[in-house]
Amino acid sequence: MAEREPLDVLEAIHSTPARRFLGSDPIPDEILWELLDAAIRGPTGGNSQIWGWVVVRDEAKKAQIAEWWKGVFEATYGRADPAALEGGGRVQFSDFDRIVDAETGLDASGLRSVTYLANHIGEAPVLMVPVLTGVAGGPESTRTGMTYGGFIFGAIQNLALAARAYGIGAPLTTFGTGPRLDELLELPEGSTAVAIVPLGYPIRGRFSQPRRMPVEQVVHFDTWGNQQERP
Repeated sequence: MAEREPLDVLEAIHSTPARRFLGSDPIPDEILWELLDAAIRGPTGGNSQIWGWVVVRDEAKKAQIAEWWKGVFEATYGRADPAALEGGGRVQFSDFDRIVDAETGLDASGLRSVTYLANHIGEAPVLMVPVLTGVAGGPESTRTGMTYGGFIFGAIQNLALAARAYGIGAPLTTFGTGPRLDELLELPEGSTAVAIVPLGYPIRGRFSQPRRMPVEQVVHFDTWGNQQERP
């Protein structure tokens, strides 16, 4: 099995950005099992474990998911000039340029990586699909994302951190999910896919601390607006 990088937990947290330039080299089965075993150690409400994990490696299924994913991406961000993906300039989007280079927005590099994923997500060796079981169509179905996200998103973060230890990118995305994906994966009634996590060995970029707003700007004490300087 491939060597696992020894990482302090905070070092791993601070160096796990969304790696979207993923190659197609296969991920060994034993590593996939390690990642999944790490995922299910994540928190889940009441230890309910109302989850399942679909490992998608079938090329036809990946191609269909990629088609849906790209469709949602382009409906949201518009179409980019393909030539800009390899260049160093800005990636032009129909309605998204206003946040390019903004302090909290995607810079040109970030937009290129997102667009690359939109065009190549089906080439990742694995599309991991976390599934919540027995939640769709219930009395709280209109709040499924808010109510039940806490039952599985901690486990997805565990998956990403474990992938980081093996040098594998695992960017979380919700594009392409919905009833069509549930049907494609033949999920049982009441279950729904909550995300798609492409897994692959990065072919560009590095594991490094992602750009974020200063923590003091987003932390409030007791009431919104009561902020303090970080010691």
